[in-house]
Amino acid sequence: MRKFNILLLFIFILASVSAFAQPKLTFHLTGGFGSPLGDFKTAVPSTTPLAESNRADADYFPYNTKTLINFGADGKLAFGKKGNARVVLGLTYNMFSNNTDAIFRINSNNDLAVTSFKPKVNIFSVYLGGEWAFMPKGKINPFIGAGLAGNFFSGKFEFGREVRVKGAQRTGPMDMKSETRIGIILDGGIDFMLSKNIGAVVGVKYHMINPIGKGADDPTEVGPNEIDLGDQEHTEDGKTFAARSISSINGYAGLSFYFGAPKVTKK
Repeated sequence: MRKFNILLLFIFILASVSAFAQPKLTFHLTGGFGSPLGDFKTAVPSTTPLAESNRADADYFPYNTKTLINFGADGKLAFGKKGNARVVLGLTYNMFSNNTDAIFRINSNNDLAVTSFKPKVNIFSVYLGGEWAFMPKGKINPFIGAGLAGNFFSGKFEFGREVRVKGAQRTGPMDMKSETRIGIILDGGIDFMLSKNIGAVVGVKYHMINPIGKGADDPTEVGPNEIDLGDQEHTEDGKTFAARSISSINGYAGLSFYFGAPKVTKK
């Protein structure tokens, strides 16, 4: 309780003492941790009992991830007399992964076995949007924003032994087919201005990854060692798959760098 009171006192002092006016241009370097959501969080089936109904289907590989780690950078340009409104241009490299066991077919006889399975889906996002800063002339500046993102998919899927996927024996990693989707990013956080040039930022991002551009490749368009995203409703090998909504949420923290900051304004 004592530590919490000290923290509140520290924040009050920061907000009350001589303030720095927020600069015209803010640059952030951030790192974050989070989780896939929606259909992107499809779990790997149980390994017991050893049955076909629990087999990890190749068409679901992109949806067997569990955790998200990302790194990003953005620039925010303030405009207007008060500087509340800002244009944001940023990029983020998102790494979705899992490290688990799964049931696979291991030969042309469709025999089953349990082996290690490491699905990895990477999404490089470039986004442009707007933001509203609530206290642009304060040391503590909360903000909310939204933007459109171009999302570029890649990845690979590793197995602990030889398995049979898409009609062939696989001993090495399979690649995720390159895909592009247009998404929406909702962002909110707090920028702490520690000096006229450097600060810290913390926040949360909710990313709707594929509301625009869903697709499902014809099997003839997918390479022999590739797995496609297949997020549009489609039929494959006599099975019908519903459209899928892919999203994620993550917290982040990082450094702020201010450019064009005026001199300190003392009360």
